[in-house]
Amino acid sequence: MRTMIIDTSTSFLYVAFVDEKKEIFQKLLKTPNNHSENLLNVIKEGLNEHRLEVKDFSKIIVGIGPGSYTGLRVSTIIAKMFAWTLNIPLYTISSLDVIASGYYHIDGKYAITSVAKKDYLYTRIVEIRKGKYSVLADDCFVLAEDFIKQIKEGGYQIIDEKSFKFSAFKIIELAQNEVIDLKALVPNYLRKANT
Repeated sequence: MRTMIIDTSTSFLYVAFVDEKKEIFQKLLKTPNNHSENLLNVIKEGLNEHRLEVKDFSKIIVGIGPGSYTGLRVSTIIAKMFAWTLNIPLYTISSLDVIASGYYHIDGKYAITSVAKKDYLYTRIVEIRKGKYSVLADDCFVLAEDFIKQIKEGGYQIIDEKSFKFSAFKIIELAQNEVIDLKALVPNYLRKANT
C-alpha cells in the first residue's frame, strides 16, 4: 500500500511517498509564493526516481489548511484531480498537524503556529501524553500577541516556521478523514476577508 502526502499551506512545500512502512521519497522545499510552479514537478521527480505512476498509490493525504490561500488551492486541486481521475481514496489533515508531525512521538504540549498576514497567526494546540494525541485548541486565526498571551503560562513547546518537523508516518496515523464527496472538498482557509 503506497501513500502520497502533499502540503503547500506555508512557505514550505512538502511531498512524501510511503510504501508500506518505509518512506521512499520526501522533498521539503522553501518556495514562498510559487508552489503552483513546483508542486507537480516535485511529485514528478519522486515518481520518476522510483519508477512509479500516480495510479500506483492506494491513498492520498492532503493538508487542507489553514494557511496560504493560493498554496492551499494548489495542493487541494491536485489531490482532488488525482483522486477523482484515478479513483484513489483521498484523506485530509490539518496542515498544522503536518508541519508539527515530527514532534508527535514525544510527550508534551505543542503550540503550533504558521504565519498569516498583518500580525496574525494560524494556530493549533495539541498534547501528546503517553503516546496519545489530543487537540487542546483547534485550528484558529488569531492575533500573534493574543496567542502569545494565551500560551504564556502553559509550558508549551512552540513550533513555528523555524522549527517545523515532518513525519510521514504520524501524518498517515492522524489522517483519518476520508473525503466522501470530492466536489464538496474545500480548504480550511480560516482567514476572513480584509484581515
